[in-house]
Order: sequence, then structure tokens, then C-alpha cells
Amino acid sequence: MGTDTADFYEGFAEPFLSFPELCAVVLIILPVAVFIGFRVGTLERARLGYDNVPTDKIPGATSLGAMLALLGLLLGFAFSSSINWREARQTALVEEAASIGSAFLSADLLQSDARDRLQTVILAYAKTRLAGPQDIQSKEAFDAFLSRTRKAQAQIWPTTLDALSNEASEPAKALVARSVMDMLDAHTRRIAAAGEHIPKPAMLMIVAAAVIAISIVGNRSALQGRALTWRTFLFAGILSVVIIVIADLDRSLEGTMRQNPDPMIEAIYDIENALAKG
Repeated sequence: MGTDTADFYEGFAEPFLSFPELCAVVLIILPVAVFIGFRVGTLERARLGYDNVPTDKIPGATSLGAMLALLGLLLGFAFSSSINWREARQTALVEEAASIGSAFLSADLLQSDARDRLQTVILAYAKTRLAGPQDIQSKEAFDAFLSRTRKAQAQIWPTTLDALSNEASEPAKALVARSVMDMLDAHTRRIAAAGEHIPKPAMLMIVAAAVIAISIVGNRSALQGRALTWRTFLFAGILSVVIIVIADLDRSLEGTMRQNPDPMIEAIYDIENALAKG
């Protein structure tokens, strides 16, 4: 039985929900939680006879404060982590684009035939390093993306060794070999950065904490005999947006805040122009 390329990358996991589906679920579930908490609180108030009890004597304030504090802590850690990992992924892409450009330019130090072969292989490899939303929608799509890039990558080092076997100065050979190795190492760093995400259990925990906290807010309002106002739903909406932004930052290839591929696109464009000019 064969092993897919994606099986070697434990950092990849199919998204439980697509980004639009996640947005819809979060935007719906939190206001619903407010309403359910309020209805349960209304029934509880009638059952416990809180009509004549001062609002400051009704229990629940400590639990509400503790839950909101915990939620704030979870959101803070998740937001900070998602931003740091997003920056790491963008930095890895920029560094790889720069290393590909450097490897291509260093090949100019070789003789014409060896240079052309190596630069053509580098261009073919660079084109496989552009990933899009379609490449992460499923394990099969991710495996196809990795297979393309690994197939192109497998041609680089043999072509480099063949090119270095021709007559060239030792310093030139050393520079070309070093540049090609840096380009291959950049792939490893980018894969490592791409695998850093908020784990699914952690994201589910954040959503669950938000649902529980916002339902307690609604429940507390009912226990105190207060009407469910627009302020509570506004809070639920803002909380939903915060969770969506965290998920958006964590998903570099989908959503509204995607990874900027311009450095890699520019590197490919420059290489193609250089080859066209001969």
C-alpha cells in the first residue's frame, strides 16, 4: 500500500469547516447561546422565586466574571499565536523567494549549457512553490501540491552536480552549490512554518468557552429580571468577529487575510524575463 506525500507532514490537517462555514457557524451560535441562556434564566428565576430578591444578592456574578476572564485569556493567547505564526509563514515565503532568485543568479557563473539547464530546472521548481486555497481543501489536493513540488525539487541537485562537473572556477562552483543548498533548505523552513496552526481541540475549546460565557451573560440578565437588550447581542457579535479574525489569521491561504505571494510571483517573473532575454 502506497503512502501519500502528505502523510509525511503531520502539521497538515483538513479543515473541519471551510472559512465561510466557520464564519456562519460562529455568527449564528453565539446569539443563539444568548437567547438560550436567557430563556433558561427566566425559568430559573420563576422557580427559585427571585422576584423579591435584590439583584446584588442573586448568585452568579462571580461565575460570570471568572468565565469572561478565562475567555479573554484564551482569546489573547490565540490571537497572539495566530499573528506570530502568520508572520513566520510570510517570512518563510519571502526567504524562499529570495533564495530561489539567488540560486538562479549564481548559475550565471557557469558555462552556458550548464547554466541554462540549471536555471530552467530552478524556474520549474519555483512555479510549484505558489500555493492557493485549492491546494489545502483536502488531503488529496495537498498531496498533489507536495508531489508536484517534490518532483521538481528532485531534479535540482542532480542537475546542479552535472553543471558543476563542467569547467568552472572552484569559487564559482562553491557559490552555486551553496546557493542551491540554501534554496532547498528554504523549502524545509517554509514547510515547518506552514505546519504551525491553532490545533483543532484548542479552537473548539475557544468556541465552547465563548458559547458558555455568552450564555451565562444572558442567563444572568434573566435572573436579575432584566430584559435581553441589543447590548448583549452586540457583545455576542463582537465576540464572534474576534473569533473569526483569529481563524482568519490562522488560515494563510483562505479567508480575507491571505498570505501575500507577491515576493514569489516577482521572483518567478524576473527569472522568466531573464531566460527570455537569453
